[in-house]
Amino acid sequence: KPELVEGKVDWKGRTAVKGKHGGARTALLVLAPFGFENMATLALAVNLTTYFNLVMHLELADAANELTNFLGASYILSILVAILADTYIGRYKAVLIGGCLELVALVLLVIQAHYPKLKPPPCNVFDPTSHCEKIGGISAVLLYVALYLLAAGSAGMKAVLPSHGADQFDEKDPKEKKQMSSFFNCLLLAACIGGAISLTLNVWIQDHKGWDWGFGISSIAILFAIIVFAIGLPMYRIQVYVAAIRNRNLDLPEDLTKLYEIDHDHEAAMETEFLPHRDIFRFLDKAAIQHGNLEEAPNPWKLCRVTQVENAKIILGVLPIFCCTIIMTLCVAQLQTFSVQQGLTMDTSISKSFHIPPASLPIIPILFIIIIIPVYDRIFVPLAHKITGIPNGITHLQRIGVGLILSCISMTVAGFMEVKRKGVARDHNMLDAIPLRGTGTGLPILNEKAKRHEEKNT
Repeated sequence: KPELVEGKVDWKGRTAVKGKHGGARTALLVLAPFGFENMATLALAVNLTTYFNLVMHLELADAANELTNFLGASYILSILVAILADTYIGRYKAVLIGGCLELVALVLLVIQAHYPKLKPPPCNVFDPTSHCEKIGGISAVLLYVALYLLAAGSAGMKAVLPSHGADQFDEKDPKEKKQMSSFFNCLLLAACIGGAISLTLNVWIQDHKGWDWGFGISSIAILFAIIVFAIGLPMYRIQVYVAAIRNRNLDLPEDLTKLYEIDHDHEAAMETEFLPHRDIFRFLDKAAIQHGNLEEAPNPWKLCRVTQVENAKIILGVLPIFCCTIIMTLCVAQLQTFSVQQGLTMDTSISKSFHIPPASLPIIPILFIIIIIPVYDRIFVPLAHKITGIPNGITHLQRIGVGLILSCISMTVAGFMEVKRKGVARDHNMLDAIPLRGTGTGLPILNEKAKRHEEKNT
């Protein structure tokens, strides 16, 4: 007899069946698109300032501002996309829509980078005697449309893919619960592998072959992400929160027993979870209001059990933990922006013929993560499990706490190193009179890149 998965359906709305839908095998079809998406976008996040400055002839301050606007829009839109995915369109549709938006955006960037008429004439922005024409008119419209389509698409994939992957596991099954923990470790590993390829291969292509080639590689990566994700559509388990939204105009009953829940005898026979009602987040109770013909079997998309509502309340309860992790984003932002500018003032040569591009410097922590994740998952977790008795070695809260502590330590060390770096630069008269970060010896490097770009377009 097929074993059904409670609360999960397939893409046609039928109850999901274990062995046929979901599980570790299906989760692989989520890991690959996540890696491809990072391969497509991470190089852009660290190298767009250079593109805006050298190709579109924006001032450095304006170029950096455009990058932060792009990243900020992507982060904010991820919240909106996550809400829409959980309430209206569903997660798998959100991923497909987001992937298509990214593909369209990157194709537009390829077209603009390839055709000279769609961008300003080549010019050395660091030559004081040159008067470089800034992007404007239709070209600017095309650039910003592509840029913010990319932000919306990236938000759709990054916000929804992890939770869609988690939907492929049944937490009531001990085996699948353990696999879910490994899935999130592998998700980070996939993101880092994709990011490592992006920060090496894609950055090199952008710097040496041209921006049209770089955007083209990103377009191919996103196309692969869409194809791989779509292949798994018949095998996915799907869960969507929609009932509370559809019932939002109904009044809450005074008698809480009128909220929908199957009887305990039937519950015990099904061996499913039962959570008692709690008098918090009462607005979510509307998802369990029974209305219409009570004799008919309830539609799971329009009516939720009290237990399902209580699970949603648990999710809301972890929001304070989410807020505490915002500090991690601040650290990542420093890595994506300031560390690249620092790299412009460094000698990144490994040999006489090879040097690491400043935009590729974030590869260092990514490589460390790629090494540490298998060690953590395959060595540390089993050893810690023997000591603590916790299936994952340590609790998720402990992992978050350790991560936050290490982030604080890393930022403290980075601060001391920056004080030292600026002191050396000041002693050798390498600081500009104008307080611009990343100037000094960085200007010759940028000037060399600008000259190479100009020669490539003449």
